[in-house]
Amino acid sequence: MRFSPLLFLGAALALPLAAGAQPRPAAVAQTAETVSVIEAVDQRERSVVLRTPEGQLRTLFLGKEVRNLPQVKAGDKVVTRVTQSVEVQMAKPGLLPGSGEAVGVAPPGSMPGVAYLRGARGVMVFRSFNRSANRVTMADEQGREQSFDLRDPKMRRFARGLRRGDKVDVSILEAVTIDVVR
Repeated sequence: MRFSPLLFLGAALALPLAAGAQPRPAAVAQTAETVSVIEAVDQRERSVVLRTPEGQLRTLFLGKEVRNLPQVKAGDKVVTRVTQSVEVQMAKPGLLPGSGEAVGVAPPGSMPGVAYLRGARGVMVFRSFNRSANRVTMADEQGREQSFDLRDPKMRRFARGLRRGDKVDVSILEAVTIDVVR
């Protein structure tokens, strides 16, 4: 089973801002992938034992919402991908973008799989940009600071143009897919 969560996520969560009024956002995405191997399946108990890439055994107990468990057998691989995208753009005064989430599951009869998509947006205050480390620091409404590594040159240029106290619209988009493959 294959999802294209990033395409869906981009379409579902992209809230257009007034055309021409704001610069295009500078974005960066990171994806981490792990592959575990199913060591055992207990259909009655609805559990699977996974061997992690580090060699550890983990038992997962699966609820009835998990479809297609009968198709799973020892030796199958579980591929987990987590993609996080950070997008920064100037916020228009008074514009408070939204958040959202979506879930998709494999159709009945196919190999199990799920895609979970989540997007959170909010206005943050620019604090600083460390040019040598390519790291930007922002603060939320409560003053809690969060830092982001900027790998994209467009994002770095964007951060260099900000001044302490500028309001910036920060979007964090996360997609998680889990597929069972042979």
